[in-house]
Amino acid sequence: MKNIITILLSFILLISCKQSTNVPVKKKLDYANKTVLDSLIKSTSQSKDTLFLGFMIGMKKSDFKKQIEKIRREGKTITFSNSNGYTSIAGEFDLGAGYTFKTSISTESEGKTITGQGSYFIEPIYNKNGELSQLKILASEDWNNSGYSIDKPNWLKNKIEEKHEESTNESLKKALVDNGIISDYNTVWQKGNLIIYETSITVNYVDLKTLLVELLVKELEKEVIKKESKDVTI
Repeated sequence: MKNIITILLSFILLISCKQSTNVPVKKKLDYANKTVLDSLIKSTSQSKDTLFLGFMIGMKKSDFKKQIEKIRREGKTITFSNSNGYTSIAGEFDLGAGYTFKTSISTESEGKTITGQGSYFIEPIYNKNGELSQLKILASEDWNNSGYSIDKPNWLKNKIEEKHEESTNESLKKALVDNGIISDYNTVWQKGNLIIYETSITVNYVDLKTLLVELLVKELEKEVIKKESKDVTI
């Protein structure tokens, strides 16, 4: 009887070890390698996910404007201006042309409902085919009687986190940090081939393929600068 039990335990242990060795190991990609980036660009399909306010990656300018009209018909406030300004502790900035969406906002804090007003400057960015490839949003949120001076609630970020998981692709985040696109403390979210990342002042929805092309361009620029630096005679 003991021999049978010993054989069974050995068999179970063998199967368990075999299964553990077959667990796929997630390979880290080198986003500073031009060959890797080129391969990823060729194999990555365009995102089909919905963005902020129902916009979609790949939509034409005419479709973008139709979505604007739909938002207005729903009774929401969204306006266009050729010149938009932004003031912060760093000074005043001209944001250029874009849309501004305004809405009431609310959040729960310490068992209380806090309300306010949100203003969101939206800048659509199109690729060479005239398709939406990126959406930049600059948020300004004013909370009523909140008493916050620092660590204010972030309505837009909370909305993003309701639908999107934080990215587990540490190699991609490192590449974004190394190229000065984000800072180490900024968050990156991912849903399929849609990437959302924050900077100190903006939230950016971008097609993964577009982001990979941007990283490739930056690597090529580094090569040119490196070569020019070597060519200088001292």
